[in-house]
Amino acid sequence: MMLLLQLALAAPAEPMLRIGYRIDNHAAPLFAAGLHPGDFGRRYGMHLKEVRPRQLYDLYDRNERVLRLQLVGLRSDREVLAALVSDSVEVGFAAAEDVMLATIAARGTRIIAPLQYRGDMLLVNSRLPASDWAGFASWLEARERPVRVGFVGDEPAALHCLDQALEFEGVSRTRDPLDTTARVAFVRVDNWPVLAQELRQGRLDAAAVRQPEATFVSRSGGSRIVDQIHDLPPNRFENRPGTVIASTDRATAARGPEIARFLELMGLATHYANNRTQNTLAATARWLGTSPRAESAALAGTAFSSMPNLAFRDGLWNWYFALKLGRVLPDSLDDFMERDQWLGVPYDSSLVVPALDRAGARFIK
Repeated sequence: MMLLLQLALAAPAEPMLRIGYRIDNHAAPLFAAGLHPGDFGRRYGMHLKEVRPRQLYDLYDRNERVLRLQLVGLRSDREVLAALVSDSVEVGFAAAEDVMLATIAARGTRIIAPLQYRGDMLLVNSRLPASDWAGFASWLEARERPVRVGFVGDEPAALHCLDQALEFEGVSRTRDPLDTTARVAFVRVDNWPVLAQELRQGRLDAAAVRQPEATFVSRSGGSRIVDQIHDLPPNRFENRPGTVIASTDRATAARGPEIARFLELMGLATHYANNRTQNTLAATARWLGTSPRAESAALAGTAFSSMPNLAFRDGLWNWYFALKLGRVLPDSLDDFMERDQWLGVPYDSSLVVPALDRAGARFIK
């Protein structure tokens, strides 16, 4: 008995990977994996077993426990990036633009896999007659005063999509609150509740908002979703990356095999999210404590993929190019991301490609 106890104490604990995510973000594939372990196991031979709800999960490959996951809920994409940089977590789910800005700032972060794409929405004040993009553009043309369009955060991708769509329509824009000559004035607000209030009270005419926030802002009253921004002309942001999976050079060097295991799970999870939509919807509502009706609307404008295909890579390039055209980036970065070189800077595919090959072998045809 004493020998068995000594062996148990000497045995190494299973490896643990810390995963940071924004607590109100729709990491729906992860939620589905956590809350539908039986279905996952039957379909893929890989599943999660709950140890502590929404915090600790063991990853099993058939009957073998291969990895423990610690889920760390954080309040914002920036907190996720800060946790990555400080080595508080090894992997994080965050907005693609936040990860890329951290990369540009030489903070050692990399996108290591896609996760969620699309989901950029145009909201308008409920008093507006527009029901689609054409109606909104016609309404803009008829207005005599500047139209105020709100956004939250530091130049979100949804805003760049809308900015280029307005440029394509020949509509002048400004971010200067003192400029009264432009037809559209972009207005930054502090957070989503403030944005919703400004729309309700008529101080904003429209807003560029990504999902799932767009659904919850519109459901608070005073605004409605009229179109998906990423599909607007000139279609430079079609399928643009939304939430991505990120890590750091230090973490991938030190924990590469464990991170690759997790990416294999996420390859299965995005396949599941796209093929078992009702289960994914139910899991997301249960995990976040929201209603299935609200989640159905929020997920309707998004899609999931772990595949770093051409559309994903072009989406990253177009985002960077939009910043460059808009002079958001300093002149010193003019040659930072040349087209034939830059993908090696913010994006590292070395772990996800073999992980997806293994995941693909598990799919039930």
